[in-house]
Amino acid sequence: MTESLESKTGVDEPVTVIKHYTVPAAEAGYFVEVYQENARIMSAQPGFIRSRLHRPLADAPEVRFVHIAEWSSGTALDKATGNPEWHASLRRMFDDPGLHITSEPAGYRAVVELHPS
Repeated sequence: MTESLESKTGVDEPVTVIKHYTVPAAEAGYFVEVYQENARIMSAQPGFIRSRLHRPLADAPEVRFVHIAEWSSGTALDKATGNPEWHASLRRMFDDPGLHITSEPAGYRAVVELHPS
């Protein structure tokens, strides 16, 4: 695993984490199982609001999952990504010989929000 594990948002306002995980279709079910351990650890951290893992409706040779997590602040996210249990879980997921994952993580803050009128 080559990407940096720790978040460094530097903001004390709500943030959304959006990650894309791509896995071979044959590994998709197993990925969801392994992912849940990692998500469970983060959901117990202060500042965590909610998380969802989305799977495309269409079948393809590779499945591109989209993970969206909301945090009360970038500061809370920054602190949560320093958790050693989470680091170990993430390393297990990326080092698992039964999973061939590519990932594209990024943090975002809302700049436009719409509600029904």
